[in-house]
Amino acid sequence: MKNETIVNNKNNLIRSTICPVCNGQDASHVRDVYDDRYGHPGLFKLVRCDDCSHIMTTPRLSENDLVELYGTYYPRNNITTDQVTVQAAKVGLTFSDFRRWWMGSDNQGQYSARHGEKMLDIGCGSGLSLLEAKELGVEAWGIEADPNVKRFAKELGLRIHQGSVHDNPFPGIKFDLIVLNQVIEHIPEPDKTLQLIRTRLTSNGRVILVFPNVNSFWCKLSGKHWINWHIPYHLHHFNLKTFTQMAERCDYNIVHTRTITPNNWTIMQLRAIRQSIVRGQSNPIWEVKVPAASQQSNINYRVLIRKLLLPIVLIGIAVVNRTIDNFGFGDSLMVELKLKDTQ
Repeated sequence: MKNETIVNNKNNLIRSTICPVCNGQDASHVRDVYDDRYGHPGLFKLVRCDDCSHIMTTPRLSENDLVELYGTYYPRNNITTDQVTVQAAKVGLTFSDFRRWWMGSDNQGQYSARHGEKMLDIGCGSGLSLLEAKELGVEAWGIEADPNVKRFAKELGLRIHQGSVHDNPFPGIKFDLIVLNQVIEHIPEPDKTLQLIRTRLTSNGRVILVFPNVNSFWCKLSGKHWINWHIPYHLHHFNLKTFTQMAERCDYNIVHTRTITPNNWTIMQLRAIRQSIVRGQSNPIWEVKVPAASQQSNINYRVLIRKLLLPIVLIGIAVVNRTIDNFGFGDSLMVELKLKDTQ
């Protein structure tokens, strides 16, 4: 693996990579971890850089490893193009901005795109962000490692390159906005990616990144059950301090930051805390389930009570999350960057 080194952990050795935040080479073992969502059988470790306290997953997977993981384990095949199209059409509805804020679903960089801009979404997934950008009057291109996205690109007529950001699939195009929604934590060498995309920005271009916040309230509360450890897909676990240090080392200025907690993350988090998952087995809470016909036709008073209480619970979750976000302890960080020489 690239830039691989052996780092000391008291009485044993851990195979890791150089810290992307400070280039440190020594790290301490935090704990052993494994995939608690989709059933990847591997055992990994969380390590903390001794110099800057950045937390990393080791052994660090390569981009080729991740492509195979996404193609095998990620449940993107369950999504239809009709679902993507219907969701994208909601972006401009009345009160949609308020609804996204209330639900915590505004943790997406495309909502900050301006009419007429050229936007590149690195890690665009199913292409929903590109369709939403189009609805907002923005020209959009995408890059995605997951081979499952080829179907979406073809059926929806989207400009998605299946591959790596290092491929430079759109030569000659400079972008006003480059978006990485829940992506930078997946990239083996995030500092090198930040340096690379500098060359693809217009002179006054912006980069908006959204990623899990390891200093969040829900991380502190959930500990090892925090859903955003997301092993082995999340290779880096940033807080605002470590990400800022990395961005400044890559010659960016921080323009704006805020934390955002999606309400659906919290619902999944509360369910995950109660789960005891065996290594190598998929977690049923991440599966899409369709009720059986008999369950739909019969009256189940326990289910009925839950349905009646659900709106109250959802309002409570929203109030808690918006309060947490206001104090900077939300579950995801949104950071807007600009090149230093444009300030």
